Amino acid sequence: MKKILIVGGAGYVGTELTQILLKNFHVTIYDLFYFDWILKNRKKIKNNDRLIFKKKNILDVKKEDFKNIDTICDVVGIANDPSSDLNKNYSTKINYSARYKFAMLAKKSGVKRYIFNSSCSIYGFNKKKVYEKSKINPLSCYAKAVYSAEKKIYKLRSNNFRVNILRNATLYGFSNAMRLDLVINVFSYLLLNNKKITIDGDGKQSRPFLSVNDVSRMYEYIIKKNTGSFIVNALAFSTNIDILSKKIIKVLNKSKSLIKFNPSNKDHRNYDVGSKNFKRYFKNFKFTKIEKDLKKLIKQIRIKGFKPNAKTVRVKFYKKKLKALK
Repeated sequence: MKKILIVGGAGYVGTELTQILLKNFHVTIYDLFYFDWILKNRKKIKNNDRLIFKKKNILDVKKEDFKNIDTICDVVGIANDPSSDLNKNYSTKINYSARYKFAMLAKKSGVKRYIFNSSCSIYGFNKKKVYEKSKINPLSCYAKAVYSAEKKIYKLRSNNFRVNILRNATLYGFSNAMRLDLVINVFSYLLLNNKKITIDGDGKQSRPFLSVNDVSRMYEYIIKKNTGSFIVNALAFSTNIDILSKKIIKVLNKSKSLIKFNPSNKDHRNYDVGSKNFKRYFKNFKFTKIEKDLKKLIKQIRIKGFKPNAKTVRVKFYKKKLKALK
């Protein structure tokens, strides 16, 4: 049975990814456990006898951390633009330098595969639909750091060290390490509670989207199918924010009057994303319908009582922590 190390495995993606991979593999979570649901609830997780926790900072990685590890799933990092902007030097150190060092040491230690969680935000502003070979135009500290890491890590690929780059769309959906700073998640929370949502600009800006469950299944697919190295745009669909908000309104059966626009605060990020590589590497992969993911998300928000706070909004969590770091 393969042994998988998930760096950042206690976060939004990692918490769900861990539970999916435990069905067929041994899993080690390498994390500082700032978001600790999985640490506190280990006994509730199926196949938890295959689960190991390694509480450690990615900056302190050593060769022995990779002993007997076959595959790395890299979902670590200081997520999103607002959080990264709080301390750009430290954010770049984590999102670029530390992740690249982690991959280099993994290769030297005999790890066979490295799956890297990148982002469609590296396309920045593009008037035309973008694909894997389209012009890269990262606008933020976060996007620039992630692209720098992606580029250098992909160069490490070889016959004995396969590298898979997933340029993730904006994620959404339920995770026990919940985030309410992702557009679909926060819109769903606000509308569920009959609060107005404000869309920057005219809402015509395009975004790609992907559920946290689907991206986790993509990691599982890569490992099971033993694919070669590749770069792929990972998205289920692409749409503009105005259309997206109306879709959520429909699922929740709420009034369109809850949608407001802020024309004076134009959102300059605009990327309509497609993929020319996806079908080649993910044959017969089926995405979950957004309506199904939305219903699960809304149900869990109700059951678990998630609210915007330092646990669910990353910029609130990092505000004090990152400002104190160098």
